[in-house]
Amino acid sequence: MKYIFLSVLALSLFACSDKEPVTSVITQSTDGKRYTNAYFDIQVDKPEGWFAQDPEQTIKQSSQGARVVAGDDKNMKAILAESIKTTVPIFAFFKHEPGTPVKFNPSVIGVAENIEVMPGIKTGCDYLFHARSLLKNAAIELEVTDDCHTESINNAPLGYFDARISVNGADIYQKYYACIKNQHALSFIQTYFDDQSRSEVDQVISSLLLSCQ
Repeated sequence: MKYIFLSVLALSLFACSDKEPVTSVITQSTDGKRYTNAYFDIQVDKPEGWFAQDPEQTIKQSSQGARVVAGDDKNMKAILAESIKTTVPIFAFFKHEPGTPVKFNPSVIGVAENIEVMPGIKTGCDYLFHARSLLKNAAIELEVTDDCHTESINNAPLGYFDARISVNGADIYQKYYACIKNQHALSFIQTYFDDQSRSEVDQVISSLLLSCQ
């Protein structure tokens, strides 16, 4: 249960329009290191030895994570259930294959949401405002920073905020990035546990090549 929450907490919060066929947005790799998504014009590098989860498994696990996030809140259950139906994963990298008997499993997950019906969202921070609101109302004791900052990743402006939760006395950290590309919000969520794992997930984010507006 801990792994499910850590790996897909954020993924279950973002959705993509079902107007676009899933087959058109699948991320591909020819060498097992560099992953390219032609639809969203994204390139990202998987660290050597890390595990790349296939989209089908990512979606399945997101439905389990959504139950943890929603708890007994019927309204949130309905929101997340609808989101799961239309979620489009871009990539999901884990240091260890899911299910490996390790205490912690750092990860970076990329997802996309069609925001055509939300014209007021102009920037990554606009988008993350709504993500923070949802997280603060989740059935988990998650500390979320109030401010959103902007960071340039290879000349792409990404908004970000940080979050933290304690599980069995251990601190678990997440960093949520987002930017806007045409009618989509692209989100990238890091999960890490210490300085070493933070350096590892930062390596993934620093390899991102994308264009945002």
